[in-house]
Amino acid sequence: MKKIIISIFFTFLFSVDAFSEMATCFAGECEFYLSLWYDYAETLCMDSLIMEDVETGPISFTIVDTGEECLIFNER
Repeated sequence: MKKIIISIFFTFLFSVDAFSEMATCFAGECEFYLSLWYDYAETLCMDSLIMEDVETGPISFTIVDTGEECLIFNER
């Protein structure tokens, strides 16, 4: 019984993208959720994003859907 519960737990954990980094951006100002690097940042990318999946790094972030990389020039 324990093995079944553990396997269901891990199946749910790895099938649900519950821990993805997200961003909301307007006019080059972005707020990040669940990001290790940023809470707020300014960028030259002018895409409007609403809770979009992103991958953050130390100097930029990448929009997962489009693959566009946006450099950060100011952060908090």
